[in-house]
Amino acid sequence: MGWFPEHGVVGIFAYLLLYIVLALFVAPASFHKFVSGLLFGFWAGWAIAFVGACLGAILPFWITRKYLYGWMDDKLKSKPMLKALKQAVGNDGVRCVLLTRMSLVIPYPFLNYGYGLTDVTWKDYLVGNSGMVVPGALYAWWGSQANGIATAMNETRDWTYWTAMGASLILTVWVIYYLRKITLAHIEASSEPPAGMVQEP
Repeated sequence: MGWFPEHGVVGIFAYLLLYIVLALFVAPASFHKFVSGLLFGFWAGWAIAFVGACLGAILPFWITRKYLYGWMDDKLKSKPMLKALKQAVGNDGVRCVLLTRMSLVIPYPFLNYGYGLTDVTWKDYLVGNSGMVVPGALYAWWGSQANGIATAMNETRDWTYWTAMGASLILTVWVIYYLRKITLAHIEASSEPPAGMVQEP
């Protein structure tokens, strides 16, 4: 692993390429971010982890959007609640992506592929991915405090780790509540007659 920091810019690009490849195979991003801090130090590791996470999120989204979106749309025709969730997330794309990306609990690969099945636009997805700056900073910091790769693999868990996880769990619960709220609001709005149309008695 020491090869990456020893080869400067080439090593950084190689590490980012590795990040992108592993993201395709649904590898957990927490380990990559942790190792980024371990190998490159906090500041550089934070930047590399964030850029790597953003780049790694592009191809999975593109794959599901291009090849599975239509299939999923057909499947959800008989499931109005899930279809409404899919559409509601698209209507509030930036906020939904941003909040879920800030969570340390929701799996990174799940969001990468999952958002491609929703109505979130490319623009909202890419902007919302800026939320990954938070977990990137945390894991890069923990990695920068580690003494070696074995520590990184075991992820030293001090009070900052448990505090961050606790806050992340609270955020995740709130996000679930928020998604339910906007889904129900979308269903209610869809059931209302268009403006100017008079319902028959």
